[in-house]
Amino acid sequence: MRALGGIPVDRSQRSNLVDQVAEIFAREEEIAILITPEGTRGKAPYWRTGFYYMALKAGVPIALGYADFRRKEVGIGGYLYPTGDIRKDFALIREFYQDKAGLRPEKQGPIRIREEVVEEA
Repeated sequence: MRALGGIPVDRSQRSNLVDQVAEIFAREEEIAILITPEGTRGKAPYWRTGFYYMALKAGVPIALGYADFRRKEVGIGGYLYPTGDIRKDFALIREFYQDKAGLRPEKQGPIRIREEVVEEA
C-alpha cells in the first residue's frame, strides 16, 4: 500500500482510529481518504460512522461519492462539512443518496446510524 501512497494505520494497539486519522490529516499537506461506511459483503442495518467523526475531528469535508449503476454514473455529488449534529447531517446524506442504486440494490442497507436502529427496537 505504501507504494501506492497509502499510509498505514496501526489498529493492533486498539488506539482511537479517529484520532490517528485526524493526526494524519493535520500532518499531510494533501490527502484524500476513501472509506465505505456500509458493509461490502452484505446488507448492514446501519452505516458505520467512523468516517463522519474522522472528518469532524480533522475539520475536512465528506465528499459524497457514488456509483449509480441504474444511471451508469459515477462521481462526487458535493461535499458535506460535518456540523457535529450527526442526525441532521445524516438527514442530508440520506437525501443525497435516496435516488442512487448500487450494483446489487438488495444488499444496500438503510442510511441510518446505530442509534436510530436502537430507538426502533
